[in-house]
Amino acid sequence: MVFLECKKNSLMWSDASSRYNTPISGIFSAENKLKLQLLVEAKLASTQAKLNIIDQEDANNINQALKHVDLSRVNEIEKEIHHDVMSVVKAIAEKSGSAGGKVHLGATSSDIQDTVLALQLVKSRRLLLDKLDKLSEVIANLAEKYKDLPMIGRTHGQFAVPIVVGFKFANYLYELHLAKENLFGTSINLSKFSGAVGNYASSMRMDIESELLESLELKPTKISTQVVTRLIHAQYMNALALCSSIIERIAKEIRNLQRSEINEWMEPFMQHQVGSSSMPHKKNPHKSERISGLSRVIRGNVAIALENISLEHERDITHSSVERIIIPESTNLLYYITEEIIKILDNLVINEINIKRNLEKASDVSKTEEILKHLVPAIGRQRGHEMLRKHALSKNFKDSLLTDNEILKHISKEKLADILNTENVGLSKPKIEQILKLYHEKWRMYRS
Repeated sequence: MVFLECKKNSLMWSDASSRYNTPISGIFSAENKLKLQLLVEAKLASTQAKLNIIDQEDANNINQALKHVDLSRVNEIEKEIHHDVMSVVKAIAEKSGSAGGKVHLGATSSDIQDTVLALQLVKSRRLLLDKLDKLSEVIANLAEKYKDLPMIGRTHGQFAVPIVVGFKFANYLYELHLAKENLFGTSINLSKFSGAVGNYASSMRMDIESELLESLELKPTKISTQVVTRLIHAQYMNALALCSSIIERIAKEIRNLQRSEINEWMEPFMQHQVGSSSMPHKKNPHKSERISGLSRVIRGNVAIALENISLEHERDITHSSVERIIIPESTNLLYYITEEIIKILDNLVINEINIKRNLEKASDVSKTEEILKHLVPAIGRQRGHEMLRKHALSKNFKDSLLTDNEILKHISKEKLADILNTENVGLSKPKIEQILKLYHEKWRMYRS
């Protein structure tokens, strides 16, 4: 979300963004960022003292000074010097007395910034995975609940062949598992403390880096320039987009099945809820539509993250400004739409009457695949397909089919009647059971 600094020096979301505020926003707030910057500077001083690079007394003075640094002073300094990290360094040095000259020793701004960002991403991912785990649970419960409810499947918006409602949810559960697996696997816990161009020149050393990052439960990247490669952050952004895309897929299905002429699934509609300012009868699927809209923002930000990879030489600053927007924005929005789809699915209205009615409407023509299977041994697939296609174009498929003497040579009227009167949902139910078994045994939870 776009950040706005107000006169009180507290972080504010824009009006549009505050509408979608979640616990993620606090992780990326100015207050929390400063808290993490001070933590990293404290770890740097403590590590350097442990390795006899600075005196322990200096490290103690620096750590004591950190308790007295506040955001208002940092912002005041930044207005003067126009450098956010040095504003923090100067604010610490002011409170550190004779140890002030040892603050930030050997570090470059990106050592601090990339480490802070890694800490923010690790915590954010943990919250996201917790929320996505909850979504998986809700979807799994729906797959189980509706594993015996037949409905017509659709391709290209047209009647296809019957499935069961739970089969849809089993597909969503599998896709969400793949998306979570991708998010879990991103290497966001990597950072660097390798100095101005990544070669440990000046007083920065590999032992400082490894010791410091280990104390923060992070790992050093194998090699870096002045910054950690932005491939890592682009992968993270892409993982967010994959998660948002499967959530939008569910929301889009609800929107389509809520169409007046279909009316099979519906968003919950509260007693005093208003669907339209002009048409009192409307029950619009606006929450699902909102999810679709916000998913576009998350996906769109991936393209920007990809642009951040090709920095000039050992680093330029073109990535920095946009990362302050796109990373908090996409992370926060994914958390928000995950919460929203959970609320929708927890109260999803399944109209079994209309599901049955639409299934019956599609009943005859949806059996063409099953009939074709019985014709293939006698007359071949292509010829059988063409015969059934012509019958399907007639006004009454069933009547037309039962008067076709050539078909009746190969399939009896009794067999045809049996096919037409039986709902063949294929292996829908066994596949649901297979997916649910995998979920309960392997996929249920992800933890960073």
